[in-house]
This record gives sequence, structure tokens and C-alpha cells, in this order.
Amino acid sequence: MNDIRDIIVRMKQALNVTTNKELAEKLGTSISNIDNWKKRKTIPEKYLLLVSQMNGINKNWLLTGEGEMYNNTQIIDEEKGIEVNYYPDVYSAAGYGAVNTLIEPKKIKLAEFILKFFGIKNYKNVDIINVLGDSMEPVFNNGDLAIVERINSLDEIKNGDTVIINIDGDVYIKKVEKIPFENKLILKSNNSLYKDIIIDLNEHKNIKIVAVVKGKFRLI
Repeated sequence: MNDIRDIIVRMKQALNVTTNKELAEKLGTSISNIDNWKKRKTIPEKYLLLVSQMNGINKNWLLTGEGEMYNNTQIIDEEKGIEVNYYPDVYSAAGYGAVNTLIEPKKIKLAEFILKFFGIKNYKNVDIINVLGDSMEPVFNNGDLAIVERINSLDEIKNGDTVIINIDGDVYIKKVEKIPFENKLILKSNNSLYKDIIIDLNEHKNIKIVAVVKGKFRLI
């Protein structure tokens, strides 16, 4: 078994969370239990099985980082899948913004299990776009495909959500934090090399949060 910390990182990746608190909530355990895994250098088998079973995760990948993340379950299901829009020419920049000019979507079918796993209820609002850059690593990597759910207003997001945001035509993928009573947003990166971006909504009119990121996958 690899270093326990590395396995915990992969567990978070598999469940699309970034903190021990979020991981504990997904697994129905406590943060102190996760801390104990590190001290004891072991993770109870039931939690490894739970992560593996929740989304068809390859257990060998979970333990070692080797091989494909998912089992042989097909993420793209051309026969029984749910039809969603894929924008091959749209890039959400995990960095300093990406200009997007061609926005014609293609129709692809995602296996329904992956939409259900990420808590998506309205399949009609689902899009898939590309991730570009490294500012959201290790959760979102360059070349990942982000599964996003379109929203209509800022009220639909909560602090800590990862969002797709359009600023003057540039499209970013960032974690968002609302500043109470100031009508400001802080856009955060997972990669500490990138500074926060502070947006004053009173001054900046050409801004729109397009969607909340629900998950990701990668085509091998």
C-alpha cells in the first residue's frame, strides 16, 4: 500500500472533494478518524471499498495510483446514456483565463450513474467543457473534462463551490467565496502558486457565473 496521505488524496479526487471535512461527510465518518488513519498508517477496508463502489473506482488505482482511475464501467454510453452538450472548443482556464470563440456543442451520452453520483438532478442543464492549465491541481488537471451544471443566478452557489465564471469573455474554473455585505467575490485556486482574484460586483459588470462544477473525468 502506498503512503496513506497519497491514498487520501486519491480518495478526495475520486469523490470530487478537497478537504478532510468534505471527505469525512461523504464517507459518513469524522475528521478525527481520518487523522487517525495517518497516525496508524492504515485505512479501514470498508472505506476503501465504499469509495471504490460509489463510482466504479479502480481499487488498485486508489491504493497505488497506477492504472486507470475507473473500472471498466463506460463513462460514455452511446446506447443508454444521457445526452448532454460537450463544447470541444470551450476551455475553462485553471489559471489566468481562456478566450473562447467557438461555442458550438456536440452531443454525447454520459452513463447515468456518473450524473447521479455527482448529485445532478436536472440532466438538461449539464454541459461538458475542457480544463486548461494547472491552477486547480491536484483536483482538476490540465486536460480533464469538467461536468458542469448551468445556473441562473449567484444565489444558487455557496461558498467553496467550484464554478465556471466568465469575466470579460475569459472563462475560468475557480473556487468561489462570497464576501458578506460587500458584494464581492474571491476566486481561489487550489494551486498555491496562484493568487486570489477579488471581484467587486459593483464595479465589474461584465461577469457571470455560468455553472457549478459537479465533477470531472478524463478520456484515456
